[in-house]
Amino acid sequence: MIRLLEQGLHSRNGVVRKGCALALQAPKQLARSRSCDGDRIAAPPVLANSLPKSGTHLLDQIVEALPDCRNYGAFLSSMTSSFRFTRRTSAQSCRFLHGSAPGEIVRAHLFYDEQVEAALDQLRFVHFFIYRDPRDVVLSETHYYRSINRWHRLHPYFRDAPSLDHAIMLAIQGVDDPRGRIYYPHVGVRFQHYQRWISHPAVCAVRFEELTSADRQHAVLRMIRHYLDRSAAPADAEALCRRALDNITPEKSHTFRQGKRGGWREAFHDEHRAVFKQLAGPLLVEHASEADGAW
Repeated sequence: MIRLLEQGLHSRNGVVRKGCALALQAPKQLARSRSCDGDRIAAPPVLANSLPKSGTHLLDQIVEALPDCRNYGAFLSSMTSSFRFTRRTSAQSCRFLHGSAPGEIVRAHLFYDEQVEAALDQLRFVHFFIYRDPRDVVLSETHYYRSINRWHRLHPYFRDAPSLDHAIMLAIQGVDDPRGRIYYPHVGVRFQHYQRWISHPAVCAVRFEELTSADRQHAVLRMIRHYLDRSAAPADAEALCRRALDNITPEKSHTFRQGKRGGWREAFHDEHRAVFKQLAGPLLVEHASEADGAW
């Protein structure tokens, strides 16, 4: 029954997803009540963290192949729900993490924060982080806010953009809200909120482009070994890698559109390129999307 409910978490039907997450709270609380400190050593919880629109569900499908892990539907974002979309405090994020169970997969869009970093270490989380070429993130966000998630607080801004080109520019420049009701800064700031996870020694950071290449087996195997190095449970890394690769079915994600690399090249015009370079150009060189600024 738990496995069926876990599968329902990936349904394209929002009511089914929320219903399964609610139903999974009972077995989660039971697992927490029966656990002891040693259980987090044998079966550490997993944080499947991501830069939004960077392959969140792809990461989910890989980590769900890890041994003795359970997905109870927990999702932690540094931004609150789509309807409110305000910043969550560090204390709120830490309280959420302290409610996790041994072996639980917690999916997240979690900014770097020293308090959060300390809580993850204390709770023995195995942390994975996926990120993507920020230009493709911009394009994916544009389509998501403009036409996919019509309930999101940012949807009216993207819907009312006079053209797709204007919407792409909005995703690059962000929303300037003098009242502070909306927090959607320019793409450079949005990326920087997550940036310190990429080089963090306790984090297995992986690029979306690695996991969608013909050579993705090496990246997945690196992820599996990262987990096994931090778990007391014996397991066959090669077998788990094959299982994880078999799990990868992007079209099952309810937010899946195309999932391709480099789509920004067809969508960006010269003005998009110029503004992006001004606001976030160095990020592309730092994180290996480009060799230099001549793109």
